[in-house]
Amino acid sequence: MIKIFDAFAVLCWMQEEPGSSYINHLMEEAEKETVKIQISAINVGEIFYRLLKSGKNKEAASFLSDIKRKTFPWQVVPANNTRVWEAAKLKGEYRISYADAFAMALAKETGGEIVTRDPEIIEACHGGRFLLDQMPL
Repeated sequence: MIKIFDAFAVLCWMQEEPGSSYINHLMEEAEKETVKIQISAINVGEIFYRLLKSGKNKEAASFLSDIKRKTFPWQVVPANNTRVWEAAKLKGEYRISYADAFAMALAKETGGEIVTRDPEIIEACHGGRFLLDQMPL
């Protein structure tokens, strides 16, 4: 099974908000190779800039360093041309951010479940075109 993290899921985990224990569980499963976790490079950039915007410069630098060292048990997937065009189509179709559209495009491409509690993504998934793994509270 492939799980697609969006920025919401990772930020929730980093800030130890409700649902972070579920993200911990999934990462433990990924380390055991019972689940594969992917995240779009665009969503990684979103996490980085959100940390910076909230004044968490040290956390942002640490996060970027960890990404570069591949510390986390997830695969960062680049935004190739195919994903860019698919994300643009999804952004045009749904009320989601452009960054969220990359998570959805990756989920569509891989058949993976989007792990999130982002209300915009949850709403977009109600049509049944995307698999959703809604984080518990």
